[in-house]
Amino acid sequence: MLYAIRNEEGRIISLSETFKPEAERVDIKNKEVLEFLSINDDEFSAEEFLEQSDAAVSRIFEDLIDVLVGKNIIMFTDLPAMAQKKLLSRKLVRNIQRKEGDPAPTPSTSFLIEDDDTI
Repeated sequence: MLYAIRNEEGRIISLSETFKPEAERVDIKNKEVLEFLSINDDEFSAEEFLEQSDAAVSRIFEDLIDVLVGKNIIMFTDLPAMAQKKLLSRKLVRNIQRKEGDPAPTPSTSFLIEDDDTI
């Protein structure tokens, strides 16, 4: 079940799986819901949407791990070896892919260290 909250103009401004008194029940395939979610496709498929958004979500998790490691909440070495290897390889490729104008991550927020940094 999905619930929408609308503004004064009647546009959806929030979606929730939890009922709220000011919310109305809506269908995930409702055109306004799809528009709010930036899904402008009449042939919406939840499965396809999830597959397409997997890459973005994985980057969010990579960034989250960077933040947690940078704040010393977790140690990178606490992660399983396969996870470390995958994250390191993705981090290297993302660094290579970074555009010229993008700022480099600061050493305190990255689990990769520079050659001149000490462990």
